[in-house]
Amino acid sequence: MSWLGSTWFLTATYCVVAVLTLILGRAEAVSKRLNGARHLWPNFWYGTTLLLLVMALGRSIDTFQLLGDLGRRQARAEGWYQNRRAVQAPIVGLIAVTWGVTVLAAIWRVPERRRRYLPSALVIFSLACFGSIMLVSLHQVDSVLLRRDVAGVHVGVVIELALLLAESILVSSKLTDLWSRRPPLAGAAGPSGRQ
Repeated sequence: MSWLGSTWFLTATYCVVAVLTLILGRAEAVSKRLNGARHLWPNFWYGTTLLLLVMALGRSIDTFQLLGDLGRRQARAEGWYQNRRAVQAPIVGLIAVTWGVTVLAAIWRVPERRRRYLPSALVIFSLACFGSIMLVSLHQVDSVLLRRDVAGVHVGVVIELALLLAESILVSSKLTDLWSRRPPLAGAAGPSGRQ
């Protein structure tokens, strides 16, 4: 099961979810154009696709490791490496508080016409916050996320894959719902093949 944590698998997973969001964005755009469904917002899915592709690129070049190494070198060069936790801990705390406040505000304030996008937005925002916390590389967080595993897969990767799975389920259900409500094509042939 350690292949689940491989760079290629994580990158591919981000790309698959990005393709699903792109397909959903296109389906909503067509439905909006043909059916005048004003409640649909395909640009949300296009933006989500772009964000997922950026995350896939970050995973493919192992951004966490590269930026973590760069930060450690910088801290050593400037002489504050021993005190880096004094900087890292508040950043992790700020990210966690920002996530909590944003989630609560979104649940409370998102208008009804946009509620269909809320679960997906929260999952993607959670994924971005999770990635930011991983990037900060606080030792206490790393000891849980990167030094413990479930069936040979780091806990951090399990969380990341769970969020991507949740997003793919949300997108797939929206696609299924959209396709099930689509009206038959005008002039389509009946069962006998005649119009």
